[in-house]
Amino acid sequence: MEWNPIYEVGHPELDAEHRSLFEVLATLSQGSCETESVDAQIQVLEHYVVAHFDREEYLMAEAGYPFLAEHREQHEDFRATVSRLRTLWGRGDLATICQEIIKELSAWLSYHIIDADHGYKGWITMK
Repeated sequence: MEWNPIYEVGHPELDAEHRSLFEVLATLSQGSCETESVDAQIQVLEHYVVAHFDREEYLMAEAGYPFLAEHREQHEDFRATVSRLRTLWGRGDLATICQEIIKELSAWLSYHIIDADHGYKGWITMK
């Protein structure tokens, strides 16, 4: 899965942050499953689920987006997923964690950014 302009939500900062997830996926999919690389990618995800989700939810609240509560629930689910990935990583199962990150991130990108985030696209760009 590669970044494509169809994934843009119309907010430069959010789009740049979304692109960073595609970069994590590309790094791991290209076989960079060494210890340092996987740890760095998990750190990117941990930062993402705090900074990006907070920013996105703030913008949706400011715009009066009517489906904010549902969107927050999806964010909470992905936060739990990232936490689970960190726990797996702590067990030292490098092959499993690398494949799990690829699987979970691919699912997140194909559903959340393309479907859920596009739901707020008109709201945050028109406010």
